[in-house]
Amino acid sequence: MTARTIPLLLFACASSALAGPSTPPATPDDAIARARASAEIAGRSLSKVQCWLHEKALPKIDPKTGLYISHTSGSGRYRSSLWNYDDAAADTYPFLFWAAWYTDREKIDGPILGVLEAEQRICNHLDRIPTAVNPATLEKQIRSKDDLIFAASEYVKDGLIAIVEVAGRDNPWFERMRAIEDDIWKHADVDTDYGKIPTGNLEANGEQIQALVRLFTATGEVKYLDWAERLADHYLLGGDFLPTRLRDHGCEIIGGLGLLFAVETVHRPEKAAAYRPHLRRMFDEILERGTNEDGMMFNALDQKKGPLSDGWGYNYVAYLCFDMATGETIYQPAVERTLANLSKPLYQDYRWEGNSIDGFADSIEGGLYLINRLPVPEAIAWADDQSAKHLVKVADEDHLWGTMKLESNGVRTVLQHAMMHTRGTTAHPWQQGLQLGASQQEDGLTVVVKSDKAWTGRLVFDKPRHRLGMGFSKDWPRMNTMPEWFTVEPDARYVVEDPATGQQATHPGTSLIEGLELTLEPGVERQLVIRKSAL
Repeated sequence: MTARTIPLLLFACASSALAGPSTPPATPDDAIARARASAEIAGRSLSKVQCWLHEKALPKIDPKTGLYISHTSGSGRYRSSLWNYDDAAADTYPFLFWAAWYTDREKIDGPILGVLEAEQRICNHLDRIPTAVNPATLEKQIRSKDDLIFAASEYVKDGLIAIVEVAGRDNPWFERMRAIEDDIWKHADVDTDYGKIPTGNLEANGEQIQALVRLFTATGEVKYLDWAERLADHYLLGGDFLPTRLRDHGCEIIGGLGLLFAVETVHRPEKAAAYRPHLRRMFDEILERGTNEDGMMFNALDQKKGPLSDGWGYNYVAYLCFDMATGETIYQPAVERTLANLSKPLYQDYRWEGNSIDGFADSIEGGLYLINRLPVPEAIAWADDQSAKHLVKVADEDHLWGTMKLESNGVRTVLQHAMMHTRGTTAHPWQQGLQLGASQQEDGLTVVVKSDKAWTGRLVFDKPRHRLGMGFSKDWPRMNTMPEWFTVEPDARYVVEDPATGQQATHPGTSLIEGLELTLEPGVERQLVIRKSAL
């Protein structure tokens, strides 16, 4: 079975339910076949990520400083290692964390937490806003205040948010995110008609909106929503704002405004009403002036032809967020059409950023965010095929990624793709040769797990992280997250059935979230069906 044919077993049809992934009906045999196919895909990916974690990533933690020296900069005699915040902290450290979270959690409270403690101890510079350092000398790289705020904003949005989205808010990573944001706004000194903001940088301000919205819902502190509104007012109410860049460094403001609008419909509907016509104009102009005939976005407005944006999916996330917030089907058909068009030859092996893995990683990641809401079969086939060839590199079993930021982004997307195939279910401890896959139906989840060696551990089921971890009232479409697929409510009860024996047991949701104990014999497949109890 090839990577191109597997996805058509996973979903029978697309869905209009933006609140979560589709759960089309399936016979028991279909569900097991889907889960078994997914187990091969996810098993290969997770095993490679675990090897990368131990062979490539963890050795990059400097034993002297505790910092994660994941990349170098410069060339020749000027080539040097550096811990900075717009690359290492923002784009490599979070996926070191993710790799451990999904394949070896014991490492998190040790060396990975140690990186967080070290960077605060060594790098804080303007109050709790950090600056880059040379790990060899611990010399700080002194930068302008605007550069400091930009780099710190990158760390918060791309780094700490990604960690908090999977680990929740009761941890030191969330406190670090909160501390940096408080001090960024303590030093806000750029005048606008709506109050002072920290910077005039469009990318950083989009990142700020995304971070502030999450801090508001997670803490309930209205200052964060007030600050986010100050930025949105500056862009939306001050004139006919329209971002011209539709790829990296331009997507942040689009996604930020979309997420803020959604949260405002719940918490300040009068503000959402004020933003709505401005967002409609922005979204419509981008569709009219920034996409090709397939709905795929160019790098910039009015480009008409030429390179396509690897951030197309990031931008469309805001469109789906708008539809979900309004309860209307305004942009969903356009997004579904774009996803279906991924089957066209142009998008097979399209070089989003030349030969860089980052272009594939970003494009597939954005696609996965959309597939999570609209499981269009052509898009799933595309994601599986492109992930296998350009990220996991199935044809090269010995391939492991590097640790610099572009390669780390590849690890990020491999994990997101693997979680689509496990429906968010994880196995701890992970071991080489383990396979885990799942298929979701309207009434529950079918899980297939197998190992070529004996294994004893826990199957851990995902929970509604958007609500329990981030405080969102709804699972808003958004960037910098691990999408939710099948989630378990802590207060509910679930029936777990072994279809081979017919044996059943009922478990509270909290037990499934903590982990279902399981033992595997070598080469013997286990199948489980999980359904919510009616009692």
